[in-house]
Amino acid sequence: MVVFPGEAWEATVKYVILIANTDKGRNMTEAEQQAWYGEIGAWYEKGGGGSGKLTDGGHQLQPPETAKTVRAGGVTDGPFIETKEALGGYSVLDADSIDEAVEVAKTWPGVDRGFISIEVRPTVPM
Repeated sequence: MVVFPGEAWEATVKYVILIANTDKGRNMTEAEQQAWYGEIGAWYEKGGGGSGKLTDGGHQLQPPETAKTVRAGGVTDGPFIETKEALGGYSVLDADSIDEAVEVAKTWPGVDRGFISIEVRPTVPM
């Protein structure tokens, strides 16, 4: 079912966490990055930081410069979006509310140190 603006949303329990890389996260030393990746691995092994709410580990994305962007005028290399944050990956949570999903997202390693930012968004069944 597709939900259009102005229509009532169906109750959903799936939330996507969109993980955006920041300049601070991209500018770590290799040692800092390896330590951080260890924290991330542990977070996933615990099913979302111990919450048990992680239903799909999702995927890490390649850097934006590897992208192709499709528009009405054709296809271009890269996103060509000027931003300090670029989508770096996603995961899917099973939560009772967006507030619960936000609490789980807050436990993602590095969000507290500004290495990443996370957008939490409910899904719509199709």
